Amino acid sequence: MPFLFYLRFFQSMSLLQGDRPFRCLIIYFLFVYCEAAAQNQTHADSLPSIKALHAIYQMRFGDFEKISSTIKKEEKDVFPLLEIFALRWKDVPVAYSASGKQYHELLLKEAAQLERESQSTPIISYYKICTYLFLSEYHFSLDESWPALKYAQKAYPLITEAFDKNYEQPEFQFIKGLYLYYIEFFRQKNLFYRAALAPLRSGNKIKGIALLKSSAKKISMAQVEAQIFEVHLLLHLENRPFETILSSKELATTYPQNLKFTELYADNLIRCKMYKEALPVVERLRNQKSLYYSNSGDFFRGVIEEEYFFDKQKAKDAYQRCASNDYRPTKAYQRFALQRLKKI
Repeated sequence: MPFLFYLRFFQSMSLLQGDRPFRCLIIYFLFVYCEAAAQNQTHADSLPSIKALHAIYQMRFGDFEKISSTIKKEEKDVFPLLEIFALRWKDVPVAYSASGKQYHELLLKEAAQLERESQSTPIISYYKICTYLFLSEYHFSLDESWPALKYAQKAYPLITEAFDKNYEQPEFQFIKGLYLYYIEFFRQKNLFYRAALAPLRSGNKIKGIALLKSSAKKISMAQVEAQIFEVHLLLHLENRPFETILSSKELATTYPQNLKFTELYADNLIRCKMYKEALPVVERLRNQKSLYYSNSGDFFRGVIEEEYFFDKQKAKDAYQRCASNDYRPTKAYQRFALQRLKKI
């Protein structure tokens, strides 16, 4: 995903000011897919909320609706965020879908409700973090920098509070892991980022990945999300694709109807140069009506034609199909395709 957008650094966190490309301050949580409340249950996998999440990831929204009545009775506090999470996965990318307005309204309603909550507990804190980060991500995806920053600013003190109070639930391990990794990743990029991020709590990439791996092994509301980000970080930022191939395959085979996991697995296979195995996975993406998936499929097919079949003309054709579709959510793939075309 492209991380570039423009805004002013806000004074309350003592950051550098001025209109500059902004990739660093909230990137460590803009893509956090927080999906529900923290739980501490011995048999977490039997909870209706966990079953509901599996239905959502599998894109079986009818099953989610059937479970909803039970959740409202037994885990009523978590239902609003599960409903939001379901809508978010049902129409990917939600900000550009027909459900975008409804999704935004549900988030605002939940944020207002939580801000009226007088209690301060780990669960309430987690609800707030999830809601603020969903709102921040929504505006960021629409290139609305100021509201994205506003909600990220609301989430930041709650995240640092999780460190200070040593919350150890897997859901908080997930959030801590993302923060520790991304804050350090961008600090290491160059002096500008180091200076801009100096006032914020320090990170540790190794510890961040370790926390994500730990969260991915524990049955909780964040388990699948932790696994997604573990794969993403090691695959795209650490360039360690062979360490993630089993995890990305597990996501794709456990949730075969979820095309985001199909896309992630295809990407992983190609980065491991397992082109033959990637072919049927890539073709499934290419055959989708949604540009969100077919564009990535065309790019991956171009790579296979170029690097496996050594057919430059077919590679060029696939790259051109990807680059010709001007669709903002897939700008990264369009950019990659154009780069490959220049080389050809």
